[in-house]
Amino acid sequence: MMLVPTCDIEWHDYVIKAQETLKQDALSLSSGSARRSYADLLFGTFSSDEASFILLNERLAEISVLSEDWDSYGAPVPTAAAITAAEQALEKLRFSMLLPEIVAPSAEGGVSIYFSQGNQKAFIEFLNEGDVLLARYGKDDEPNVRVLRNGLLDLDDQALQEIRGHLGARA
Repeated sequence: MMLVPTCDIEWHDYVIKAQETLKQDALSLSSGSARRSYADLLFGTFSSDEASFILLNERLAEISVLSEDWDSYGAPVPTAAAITAAEQALEKLRFSMLLPEIVAPSAEGGVSIYFSQGNQKAFIEFLNEGDVLLARYGKDDEPNVRVLRNGLLDLDDQALQEIRGHLGARA
């Protein structure tokens, strides 16, 4: 007999458990079609933005288990601190409704969160040494790179608005 959730918390827990079971089944099949099916199911179950954030967080989990020299050019693995900072940033971005395009390991050691709209690009990079960079650039722009001196504390509404303004309508 299957129990039917009766409140929001039970429903949330039920969905998370079902999602985890499905993810394990889909990801155990290492084929691209299994992953696409899993992504399709997420997009059918959640809002497209919520599904995208689930996939971004899963990509971050994959990045967290990389081995040294993951790019065959000597790149260091992202530290646990860089992964944690990127997780917290993704949560800020989700609540701010600013959807990144991709999360990727940094060749310099750390994690980068990328945004793109046409020729306009931006990224937030969490370096292994603890520095956080915010970069904006475009085809016709001079690159604008700055260090967020207080790390995640400086990834505030103003910084997110800078990204939004730089990218235009998509953000």
